Amino acid sequence: MKNLFYFFLFFTAVSASSDFEAYFDSLNKKESKFNFSSLQNPFFNPNFNEIQNLKIQAIFLNKVKINNTWYKEEDKINEAKIKKIKSDRIILEYDGFDIVAKLRTNDKIYID
Repeated sequence: MKNLFYFFLFFTAVSASSDFEAYFDSLNKKESKFNFSSLQNPFFNPNFNEIQNLKIQAIFLNKVKINNTWYKEEDKINEAKIKKIKSDRIILEYDGFDIVAKLRTNDKIYID
């Protein structure tokens, strides 16, 4: 019984190695017409990067001024929803996560 098992194991290893050699030979012979340098990073999210760089200019009466535009709760900025506006920060919801953006107290506040 042991000999039969070893024979089967040897036979499958030999047959599998020839299949793998044929497969890798076929891969080496094929020329790829796909330009891999044109692929973008799958983990790069431009909306998330823009959300991280939001600059709060002012918060006044449950409204917030971001990039010269006034927003209220439930409005969307770059696919992120304004969940809560507090006196010194806003809480954004993006892709199931809460992001806190704080009003910088040392920044000059200009209201147009």
